[in-house]
Amino acid sequence: MLLPALDRMFITSVWLQCIIYGVNCVLFGVCMYVIFIRNKRAHWIVPLSCIFHFSMATAHIIVSFLYALQGLTNPAVISVPNGSTLYFASVTAFWSTLTGLYLFNVLVLHFLLIWRFYLVWNRNLVIAIILLILEVGHLSTALAAWAVVTHSRDIFESTALHVATALFILNLVLTIFLTSGIAYRLWRAGADTFDLTGHNAYKPAIYTIIQCGAIYTSSIVVICVLRLSGKPAGLVAPYVGIQFATLTPLLLIVSLKFGVRHDET
Repeated sequence: MLLPALDRMFITSVWLQCIIYGVNCVLFGVCMYVIFIRNKRAHWIVPLSCIFHFSMATAHIIVSFLYALQGLTNPAVISVPNGSTLYFASVTAFWSTLTGLYLFNVLVLHFLLIWRFYLVWNRNLVIAIILLILEVGHLSTALAAWAVVTHSRDIFESTALHVATALFILNLVLTIFLTSGIAYRLWRAGADTFDLTGHNAYKPAIYTIIQCGAIYTSSIVVICVLRLSGKPAGLVAPYVGIQFATLTPLLLIVSLKFGVRHDET
């Protein structure tokens, strides 16, 4: 059986991670400047979410480096034919840690979007409860996929692949719904006050939310396409996805603070 070159794919994913992580470092620095110097009265959730997402991205980079060292330089691994590929295709502590960091980061990102959705929809508790139920379903699917893979000790297990594919599709649907729902509510609010202002006062914020949401959504689409096509690259694509899940909220804060505040008083 011809094994996929997971070792090369993993190195490629780490390289892409490092590029996006460099962007995240710059955005995180700008966010801290904006929050603690320019806007000291920011809601406590804003700096907390920035620090959390950046910490997850940093931890993921460190664990990925250690994972690569173990799989590509450990004599016990590379002495076996196709040892590195077999190592990256098996369930290890490093694999579990990377997967857990990605899922935890996405989970918090969704809760942050649900919180914003709840605020712009006039604190509608019914909608918030429905969204939380959907998020619980998303989390349950993630735990089910994790349990299947951990039990079989093989990331190529067919049942786990199907469950993981459903997980990413559900993630995609939730992200699109939350982003479009927030943008629509802001558009309606701007349309309702159009007669008073002569323009849609929320238009810059709407464009910013859609653009930032599209970045993360695009990364999920790529993962879903790779999963549905059965490409082995779909196994390592989520390693890059966590950096996009961090970039999105950081870029959103920077864009809103500098762009919208500059254009709209």
